[in-house]
Amino acid sequence: MPAVRPNAAVRATRALQQHQSKSATTPVRSFSATPRAPASHGPQYDPPTGWLFGVKPGEKYQKEGWETPFFYGFCGSLFLAAIAYGFKPDTS
Repeated sequence: MPAVRPNAAVRATRALQQHQSKSATTPVRSFSATPRAPASHGPQYDPPTGWLFGVKPGEKYQKEGWETPFFYGFCGSLFLAAIAYGFKPDTS
């Protein structure tokens, strides 16, 4: 017994040909009724200034408010993770 019946293959081919001929005459419609809007909120490119991290030579770097808590939180979590790893139970 063949895997595909010849009669079914002929019907499928004809249906595919009819579908292709119909799709050629019908216009293509998008899924959305609204036109596509640009997603940009302005230019994303900052031109290079030539200074390392944007700090001019001779100026003192001013920390932002989030930098100190982030540093101590990150380093503190690494320190606690190292201690916890040292006290990890032996499972072997």
